[in-house]
Amino acid sequence: MILLKNVYLNGQTTDILIKQNRFFQIKNNISAENAEILDCTNKAILPSFCNMHTHSAMMFLRGIGEDLELMDWLEKEIWPREDKLNDEYVYHISKFSVLEMIKTGTTMFLDMYFHIGETIKAVDEMGIRAVITYVGMDMFDKNETKRRIKNAEDFLSIPTPCHRVMKGLSPHAVYTASEELIKAFKKMTLENDTFLHTHVCETQKEVDDCIQKYGVPPVQLLSDWGILDQKTILAHAVHLKDDEINILKQSQSVVVHNPASNLKLNSGQMPLQRYLDAGIKVTLGTDSASSNNSLSMIDEMKIAALSGKNQANSSTSAKVQDIFDMATINGFEALGVQAGKIKEGYLADFILVDLNNYSLLPNVNLISNMVYSANPSCITDVFCDGKCVMKNAYVKGEEEIISNFKKTCHELLKE
Repeated sequence: MILLKNVYLNGQTTDILIKQNRFFQIKNNISAENAEILDCTNKAILPSFCNMHTHSAMMFLRGIGEDLELMDWLEKEIWPREDKLNDEYVYHISKFSVLEMIKTGTTMFLDMYFHIGETIKAVDEMGIRAVITYVGMDMFDKNETKRRIKNAEDFLSIPTPCHRVMKGLSPHAVYTASEELIKAFKKMTLENDTFLHTHVCETQKEVDDCIQKYGVPPVQLLSDWGILDQKTILAHAVHLKDDEINILKQSQSVVVHNPASNLKLNSGQMPLQRYLDAGIKVTLGTDSASSNNSLSMIDEMKIAALSGKNQANSSTSAKVQDIFDMATINGFEALGVQAGKIKEGYLADFILVDLNNYSLLPNVNLISNMVYSANPSCITDVFCDGKCVMKNAYVKGEEEIISNFKKTCHELLKE
């Protein structure tokens, strides 16, 4: 058991007892024998973040191929370097990426990348949560379609090392994955009660090409193929018209907003407020460190709020609580994990922040400060599943993780 004493929650100081991996009791003057007591004076407790779209092992590409168009960036800078990856490289990169996520308050992420067994291993060792997905890109080659389907079946059949790691499937996008592959992946996710994650409507070119090829835009196409439901998670969703927004609402599909990546690659700005007004579940993701260039959800919240107001041309859009919920409870709920709230019975995934940190003063509105002025230096401790994964801003073994990452990048990026 862990007993948090004198912790700031919702404008008041209270005590919180954590039993096993959940919040057991929240009230004043708790006493518990044999509990580890943490003095949280001048600290606030908040839900940890859930990063709903990233490619964690792309961290080695941070700073590579700057200031290019999306397809030039992918074809000339990203894909050639990714060809050099192997299991060992991905393991060390993934551990470093998880380190950055912990340091910035994230305890769960939804990942889409390659060499996924190594990312699973890294997540297990680092003590946080993730949904790791197998990526499907067949480029409309029948033989590759069969191979990808078989690989996905094999991936889903292997147990995960712990309850904190879940699996899903990710057909990359309608411009890289065939109808046969996407439908097969959806069938498998339904059979395994898990998630299908894909890029959709990231750029206007993607939409135009889809209409030219199939006669309809991507969201309509996925709907026609029977792909959309509450366990379909759509990354980007920038370029949608009203009828497509209605399709998402009716299907209860989840949208992931990636504002930093969208702005950096000039993909466009999601009509965030229209989605919120329509009742669509919107979550938040960083995308990769190669297109962001950070995995910090604190940074992402501010960009989401500012771009949301800019896109809607309204200072009353993209309200701070909506943005904070996108980064926390909405993601956990979308992934079926009872976290994202500091509430009795919920999983004890949380962060402690220093109320004396310069970025949180004055403490007039803590949620506003977290969205608009905070930086990761305000986070002192991170807990996942009731266990401390960062104490006093230190993650156990971080020196070795950083050293291995630097060596890996040297090997991958040398000419």
